[in-house]
Amino acid sequence: MEATFPEVVSKSCAQIDDVAGMIEAFLHGEDIRFSLENVHLGSCSSFQQKVLRAEYEIPRGFVSTYRKIAVHVGMPSGARAVGTALAGNPFPIIIPCHRAIRTDGTLGGFQGGIAMKQALLEAEGVEFSGNGRVKTEKVFY
Repeated sequence: MEATFPEVVSKSCAQIDDVAGMIEAFLHGEDIRFSLENVHLGSCSSFQQKVLRAEYEIPRGFVSTYRKIAVHVGMPSGARAVGTALAGNPFPIIIPCHRAIRTDGTLGGFQGGIAMKQALLEAEGVEFSGNGRVKTEKVFY
């Protein structure tokens, strides 16, 4: 980038550098728990905020289903709405939306693609059956 744009000065701040380092550690398999303290969810609807906070609470190595999250946030028939809320997650990884799966154990969608979703779950110790379904007893909510 410097060769193409020599006038650009690379700048950051300690807060961004810390988060970037934590994301890198997370992607290398470390058990990182991000803080929501510096995450601004003000552009999200109140429903999406509830969904994102519920998703945030799912521990590493666990999954939940869109349906279970919907019930948890008080909208029992809102599994698709939960999926839509997670699809618009402005902070993937920090709010680990890859931990939400379909009730039948298939992965559902993910901003980074299904292969990335499976890789993230596998890095957290979630196992898959031969037919690509999540195989775990660690289901949250």
